[in-house]
Amino acid sequence: MPIDGHAEEFDELAGLYALRVLEGDELARFEVHSADCERCQLMVRFDREALARVALVAPAMDPSPDFKARLMRRAAEELAATAAQSTVSPDPTTRQAASADEPPLISARLEQEPTHQLRPRPTNVVSFWRRSPWMSALAAVFVVAVVTAGAFTYENQTVATYELTGSVSGSARVVVRRSGAAELDLAGVPNPEPGFIYEAWIIAGGKPVAAGVTSTGDAKLPLSGDLRGTTIAITKERSRVDAPTSDPILAAVVQS
Repeated sequence: MPIDGHAEEFDELAGLYALRVLEGDELARFEVHSADCERCQLMVRFDREALARVALVAPAMDPSPDFKARLMRRAAEELAATAAQSTVSPDPTTRQAASADEPPLISARLEQEPTHQLRPRPTNVVSFWRRSPWMSALAAVFVVAVVTAGAFTYENQTVATYELTGSVSGSARVVVRRSGAAELDLAGVPNPEPGFIYEAWIIAGGKPVAAGVTSTGDAKLPLSGDLRGTTIAITKERSRVDAPTSDPILAAVVQS
């Protein structure tokens, strides 16, 4: 199809296709149409290039299973808010300060990039952000989701691990995150005998503080507080206790 013979309804479908949220009949219809529509091909390419530049602010992260549903719901909420505010005349100075072609978050980022890196956009290819208020809202939510996911991924990065050693097989280690959160990760440790549990301890200055219990050798126990310079230990107990009643079966020292 010639680039100027494009049907308007495919403008929005191109943006949704770039976001990879089209499904079913709409996905099939758009792919058939765009195979011969140069305009749609250009819009998808430019949209994905813009989204890729936005995604550079965050490390790669697999979306949660309900990410799409939450994204679409948030977009609907943003659209409703946009419609409610449409009766208020915008401040002319604010309008001039904002980019006419990109949402504020993306404009701020693109202004920092050398202009020679940006491909010229044909005049008859409508920008993703201007096709409709709904598309603008969806794009804004996408940006927020990317930045939020990136921040979560960064804070959740593992910065240190300490392997516990002792008299039992399997793996037990203290995992410390960039955010300061820590956990005791047990994997493949033999389950305690019937009538016993494993109890974890944070030992500082010779004083043990109970940190959690598990009845299996595959578990994750959160460790609270500042662990630097402490000993993390595991004992086998008949029930949860406030002080160890036996010698540790696994232990490790967390560096200061």
